[in-house]
Amino acid sequence: MKKIIGLLALGSLFITTLSDAHFHYKINATATLQANAKKQLTAVKLSWLHDKTVSDLMIKSGQSMDQLAKGVAGDLADLDNFTQLTFNGKRVVTGHVTQYQLVKVKDQLKFSFTLPLKSPLFIQGHTLRIAHTDPGASASIFYHHANNITLGNTFKSLCKKHVEAIQGVEVGEAPETIQISCK
Repeated sequence: MKKIIGLLALGSLFITTLSDAHFHYKINATATLQANAKKQLTAVKLSWLHDKTVSDLMIKSGQSMDQLAKGVAGDLADLDNFTQLTFNGKRVVTGHVTQYQLVKVKDQLKFSFTLPLKSPLFIQGHTLRIAHTDPGASASIFYHHANNITLGNTFKSLCKKHVEAIQGVEVGEAPETIQISCK
């Protein structure tokens, strides 16, 4: 994955030279809540579809899809998974990315992974928020609408989902927040 970062940095220098702008890319996201038999939230399964420019850079790195996937998963651990979960306003501690896979979808790469919670949560009667930031200020992760969030059988009758765009954000900050309110 360090090679990918190097390619992105090289691409960033090239693009910056041409446009005098910071290299920035978009990721289209989906999320699925996962639960255990006790109806507790245990993980969030995420899929990120990278834009064509970054997908091309990754493909041209010469690494196999498995090598690329392993590198992305490792980088996510180093960068706090780009994902902040809050439950009733308090940060939820997550574990290392598991069950990850990188596949090509037409001319883009899609990285799917599971982000487990350190401890299961009863979310009924409470609010869960999901936001994605990039400490390197290169990526913006978007859901665009609530249809890209799946509540699963456990939560679909109890919870409502909402995607809210955040106005006036700086590059690297969360461009939107996902709110899941459960009765």
